[in-house]
Amino acid sequence: MQSKSRNPHRQVPVETSFENRLISYFEEYFQWLDKERPDGREARQFTVIARSPQSPVILTLQSLMQELRSRQIRLQVVFCDIEPERALRSAWNAISDLSEQGREHGDLIRWNSSQAVLEAHEQMVLGARMCWTGDAMRREPGKRDAFDLFETNAPQICRLGVQSFSAMWRLAQPVPKWLLRESRDTRPSATFAGPDQRALAMLSFFRHFEKSGNHCH
Repeated sequence: MQSKSRNPHRQVPVETSFENRLISYFEEYFQWLDKERPDGREARQFTVIARSPQSPVILTLQSLMQELRSRQIRLQVVFCDIEPERALRSAWNAISDLSEQGREHGDLIRWNSSQAVLEAHEQMVLGARMCWTGDAMRREPGKRDAFDLFETNAPQICRLGVQSFSAMWRLAQPVPKWLLRESRDTRPSATFAGPDQRALAMLSFFRHFEKSGNHCH
């Protein structure tokens, strides 16, 4: 019997709900992790760049907390928008629950509302093997075209994805700690220092890997 070759650039038909597609991506990662049992923390580290705490990828992560916790997944997130506050606190509960004891909140969750960040695409790197790219962050969730790309065996793209996340991380600032609690008195400031130009240049990753028919505008 002839074996079927596996295409690492896997796209699921748009008829399938976005949430179900995301869950299928995580399940594929979990299956790989359980089968290969890779050594080292890198394989169990997720980095996420998302528009807001209400982005589908964040909500899906929260729905899979038991699976993530059982596999000792660690999570770092950069948001472009930290509203609504209730959704932010819910996301933070999940992020902190997956963190190692003693980690500061500024090491786990940051935000940057600059216009340059809005031009990037949402992104998630799962370990050092799989990478998800979503729609542009400048689009409201309800106005997106449902396109996303999941790379299943792409260590080079994952390395570039981690570099892009690191650049975005340096451009961001920690979410104010008081905002992550239930009680609040004042609202956070959206004032940011001037961007690190070298870090800003790394945002070209999102454009470098955009191919004809393979990205959103």
